[in-house]
Amino acid sequence: MTTSFLEFLIVIALLELTPGPNMAWLATLTLERGRRAGLSAVLGVGAGLALYLCAALAGLGALLAQQPQLLAGLRWLGVAYLVYLACEPWLERLWTRPQAAGPPEDAAPHRLRHFAQGLTLNLLNPKAALFYVTLLPRFTDEAAGPVWLQSLWLGLIHVGVATGVHVVIVLAAARLSPWLQAGQRRTLLNIFFTLALLSIAAWLAWEGLGQG
Repeated sequence: MTTSFLEFLIVIALLELTPGPNMAWLATLTLERGRRAGLSAVLGVGAGLALYLCAALAGLGALLAQQPQLLAGLRWLGVAYLVYLACEPWLERLWTRPQAAGPPEDAAPHRLRHFAQGLTLNLLNPKAALFYVTLLPRFTDEAAGPVWLQSLWLGLIHVGVATGVHVVIVLAAARLSPWLQAGQRRTLLNIFFTLALLSIAAWLAWEGLGQG
């Protein structure tokens, strides 16, 4: 392994282990809807990362450099979507009848919806866009071969690491769900994750105002 590749592994490990919108939302979704829903969302998040990788290989970085307002628009759409995801469980409780404690296992149409939500969340995540258009190119070297092939290889490693971390989060949340759903813990946990998502949305908004 080269020093550059080891640095890349350290960077993506730190990025994926740092709490963010994907982590908080996947845990919330799994506790609310079950393991299958969480894993469907993980596939959506992974698909979003793969699309960003393809866009980066097609020259998205140059486009964002010429049109910085595109990244700003992406950031504000992401903020709005995080607020929606934070409020969604509470809105669903208002619109549906109370259910027994414990997350229901969703049917296939609902899992498709969770896949789409995971895909949308990641496509509206400015951090994911910045990773592929600004950070990834720093670990490529023209002397080592075709840059696009290096970018593809590094991007696939990132997608694999991110997906692995997200799967662990979902499985851990599903395993702890019976205990976390008992008594008042479910309401307290929902409040915690709602505040976590809203805090991340506020942080992204603050960053956007600071760069505006």
